[in-house]
Amino acid sequence: MLGIYVHIPFCEKKCNYCNFASFVENNDFIKRYVQAVCKEIENSDYRGEEVDSIYIGGGTPSLIDAKHIDEILRCIYKNFRVDDDAEVSIECNPNSLTYEKLLIYRQANINRISLGAQSLDEEELKFLGRIHTPLQVFEAIANIKKAGFENFSVDFILGCHSASFKKFKRWLGQMIDLDVKHISVYMLQVEEGTALDRLYQKDPSVVLDDKKTVAIYQKISKFLKKNRFIHYEISNFAVDGFKSRHNMKYWSGESYLGFGLSAHSYSGRERWANANNFQDYFAGQLAFKEVLSNRELIEEHIMLGLRCEQGVKIDYLKTLGLDIAKDENYQKLLKKRILFQINDRFFLNEKYIPLCNRIILELL
Repeated sequence: MLGIYVHIPFCEKKCNYCNFASFVENNDFIKRYVQAVCKEIENSDYRGEEVDSIYIGGGTPSLIDAKHIDEILRCIYKNFRVDDDAEVSIECNPNSLTYEKLLIYRQANINRISLGAQSLDEEELKFLGRIHTPLQVFEAIANIKKAGFENFSVDFILGCHSASFKKFKRWLGQMIDLDVKHISVYMLQVEEGTALDRLYQKDPSVVLDDKKTVAIYQKISKFLKKNRFIHYEISNFAVDGFKSRHNMKYWSGESYLGFGLSAHSYSGRERWANANNFQDYFAGQLAFKEVLSNRELIEEHIMLGLRCEQGVKIDYLKTLGLDIAKDENYQKLLKKRILFQINDRFFLNEKYIPLCNRIILELL
């Protein structure tokens, strides 16, 4: 079944680390954008297909009026066959999420909240360019639970210069006490052209060095696993039954449709993306459309498979023309126990997860 992603590209303020398509706009422009998204959904070549996951991301979807979210979801349900058990998620920021919005989300069939906390340290939040306080994170979680959501995730960022495992252990313990079922810990990336990049160019020490980041990350992983969380993707941990079903589609190569500015879609061998500026998007233009070669499919399957608990399918690689067992680098990584093989799949030894990108390059 298909997954559907809807991009809401509006924010109160762009975070210092963000290089996504996000903008500050007025309500009239937002209304126009929502109408364009609905038009795109109605004109989709995949209308009538069955859907089992919907993800509304951004930007800050919780920033806009909840009636716009409801309008988009009504349009999806009208034009696609949405499974009764579908996972329907929305990304929210603590400062723009209210109890009233959450009630409207529930009525609109949303059943999963992804809350962007990023940190529970006042100074780190300022450094990251976030405009909420630690207290607002806890208030948002209280409202999420009060509104009846059991399935909700909290995101954190690891890599601020003041980061420590002691801090993370306290924060994660608080999340566990609040019965959070899914926790994401993303590595802070210095993206070119961002405010963080400009700070980093002046003083690289504003970001934690790789060695310290890896050490904290490994302790975080062990701590969460001791507390019954499954480490199912490099940055994602979940209690059994609460993995992000939508994100699993990206990581396992399943088909998904993206609606909205700069949203990406993937089906079979085809990948395409919408325009990343409003004028071209409103005109219905694409940023690109491509057909992936066998080599590109091999690279993607290895890259995504090693990030996840399901590993890489050896037989699938053979259908694309690669017998990985004959690869010298693969055999070398097996002997070093960096990789291990079970039946027709190979996996990354969890000790080496922080070095995943380097290992992927060795294989490719």
